[in-house]
Amino acid sequence: MAVANGTSKTQPEVGYPSQSTALLERIHRSHQYVGEEQDSIHQPQVKLRILVVGAGLGGLATAVALARQGNEVTVLEQAASLGEVGAGIQIPPNSARLLLKWGIGPYLEQYAIKPDSMTFRRWENGEPIGYTKLDSDFAETYGAPYFVIHRADFHRALHSLAAKLGVEVITGSRVTDYDEAIPSASTSDGRQYTADLIVAADGVKSRARPVVLGGQDPPPQRTGFAAYRAVVYSKDMKDDNDTAWLLERPGINIWYVINITSPPDTVPH
Repeated sequence: MAVANGTSKTQPEVGYPSQSTALLERIHRSHQYVGEEQDSIHQPQVKLRILVVGAGLGGLATAVALARQGNEVTVLEQAASLGEVGAGIQIPPNSARLLLKWGIGPYLEQYAIKPDSMTFRRWENGEPIGYTKLDSDFAETYGAPYFVIHRADFHRALHSLAAKLGVEVITGSRVTDYDEAIPSASTSDGRQYTADLIVAADGVKSRARPVVLGGQDPPPQRTGFAAYRAVVYSKDMKDDNDTAWLLERPGINIWYVINITSPPDTVPH
């Protein structure tokens, strides 16, 4: 029961997915997925020259967002070319809504899939132990679908959009030093790039870390975990009796490999 102004009101029943997402449902009810929704590109009162270091997904997305605000954006990438690396990328609705406003909707519709569910399974026998619904109800509730796409296709879409917005991506440019006083970034081939704002998006080994941290750059701590990614052709899976069933519907399957039981009278860690 909820009490407002001295009167009792019965809370309305909330169906799928649960009471815990009722607030999100109300917030995003007015932002329904329309496939190619785009908002306007702003023209700022002051146009900044912005330098983004790193042309990965984060760097290109940052460049797109800043260019859409009317700024002049240049991206420096140490690789000689933007290659196709990585595996699958999941794009949940909170990210998809922004991408659709940027105009990537048609590209996602062409290269991404929209899984209808996510199933969690036991490693030993594949038995389902959890299930999440991701179909049209999900898009209607959260304002955008749940996309799954290859990282290379996603990266290509962001790069193409950045180019359309006038972003210059300069490859073969490894940043070796920063000068906060100018501010500027220097590359290994002796070039210097000045800007009003510099955004470092080149990972944990970025040369910007000691600059931001005041000269200190503690090395990343190893967690002991590793991730192995692979891509398999769907035709090969269809031709194999052990994997063909995975392609019967556009869904995500997740197997829990580790199954450890703590000894009696001990605290798991």
